[in-house]
Parts: sequence; C-alpha cells; structure tokens
Amino acid sequence: MQSLLEGLKANAALRGILLMCTAAILFPFMNGTAKYLGTKYPMEEVIWIRILSHLVFVSFLFVPRYGWGIVRSKRLKTQLSASTMLFLSTYLFFKSVDIIPLAEATAITFVGPLMVTVLAVPMLGEKTSLFRIICVVCGFMGALLVIRPGSDVFQAGSLLVVLSALLYSLYQITTRTLAGFDRPETSAIYSGIVGSLVMSAMVPFTWKTPESLTDMALMGSLGVIGGLGHYFVARALRITKASVIAPFHYLQIIFAVFYGYLVFNNLPDLLTVAGGAIIAIAGIAICWLEIKASKPDQA
Repeated sequence: MQSLLEGLKANAALRGILLMCTAAILFPFMNGTAKYLGTKYPMEEVIWIRILSHLVFVSFLFVPRYGWGIVRSKRLKTQLSASTMLFLSTYLFFKSVDIIPLAEATAITFVGPLMVTVLAVPMLGEKTSLFRIICVVCGFMGALLVIRPGSDVFQAGSLLVVLSALLYSLYQITTRTLAGFDRPETSAIYSGIVGSLVMSAMVPFTWKTPESLTDMALMGSLGVIGGLGHYFVARALRITKASVIAPFHYLQIIFAVFYGYLVFNNLPDLLTVAGGAIIAIAGIAICWLEIKASKPDQA
C-alpha cells in the first residue's frame, strides 16, 4: 500500500487518471440518484435540491477563501446568461432521465463536445478542419443510432437530452468568453444562481415532503456529488495533460449502464452501445487533434 501511495505521489499522470475515473463514477451516480428520486418525488423538487445544494457547496468552498468579493463580476449579464443556459440544460437532462434509460441519456450528452466544435466557429471565430468536420458528422451519426428517430424505440426524452447538450455547449462557449474577465470561482458560483432562484419559485407548487432520512440524504448528496465531480475534473486537468485523461471521461457511459442495470434493471441494446461508442471515439479524436494542434511547432 505504501509503495502504491508513493507511486501516485510521484506520477502526476496516474493521479490525473484516477481523479477523472472518480469523476466518471460520481456523475452517473448523481444522475442515477436523481432518476431514482424522480420515481418518488416531483422532478422539479429534485432539480431544485440539485442546483441549490451545488450553489451552497461551492459558496462554502470559495467564499471563506476569497471573501464575498468573489461574487463581483465584470460581465454580470454574461454570467447570468451562462447561468441560465446551465440551468435549462440541467432541467432538461433531469426531466429526460425521468423518461429514458440512464445509459441512453448519458451517451447522447456526449454530442456536447461535438456541438462545441461546431458552434465555436461562428461564436468564437475558431478555425476548423476537414478532420474535425468528419469527426462531428460521425459523432452525430452515432447519436442517431442511439436516438433512432422514427423507430419504435424512439422517445421524446431523447430530444430533451439533445437540447440539453446544445444548451450546455452554449454555456461552455459563453464561459470561455468570461475567462479573461472573471475568476473561475466566480463563474462557479454564478452557475447556480439563476437555477436556484427559478426553482425556488417553482418548488412550493410541487413540493412533497421527503418520506425518510435516506431520501433526505440522497437529495442533499446531489449537489455535493456534482460539485466534487467537477472539482476532480478541474484538478485532473490541472496536473495532467487533457490528451491523457480525455478517454477516461467516457467511462461515464460504462458506469451509467452499471447503475441503470443495478437500480432500474435497464440494459442498452446493441445499437445504443454502438452509437455511444461512435460518439465517444469521435469526441476523443477531436480532443486529440486539438491537443496536437496546441503544441508548439518543433524544428
């Protein structure tokens, strides 16, 4: 055990991989917990607790360290716009997992990085390439395999996930534009403000008192699990190259299948597995290309 700990301390890449794998375990667990709670309580209540507990968690994490000045923004309207996009994305995703299997919803969300690649061209003026375009097309073809519009397995919840992924992509791009003006901690706090306010106004009309301490604990864990997951991803990217840890991000699909089967007895069919694999491969290929392009030319 001691030699293992010493190896982890000396190997930043291994630490980054373990952090990313931990996040890949936490995110599906959070989504699966939300889906489970949605079978007993109004999903609006679950979403409210998820967003509010996340806001409380990041506030306790950053305000004592940086003071209340951390909430001052040089681009307040942009922060509120990004917060609105993230809230709508979260709302639609949680509503979707109330309808469709967790593994299917998770696979579809991975079209998000492909959408960022497309939207960054008109919104950020970034250049693209034929290889990126091919990867995006392949990724969307994989998404069609999962969704299968017009078939007997198609469900409207799949479209909610696609719209959620689009909004999350817009949120990511908007957050990029804030990088030169506000601290990441400021953006982290603002990310939960709009959703907390909107859902706090909605939840009294749908409120159902938790039936047990276990349910209360599960509800309270949503924001903590989500906050820890995002923190582990940020830490992994800080100590390890993105090209090293990016493939492990897609382990979420595997754990979503595991949780879906364990809790809800759902297993994806072969086309869903194939589509999810295509989406993951396309996303990893784009990530690899961007990392390669970011390296300085060598003589």
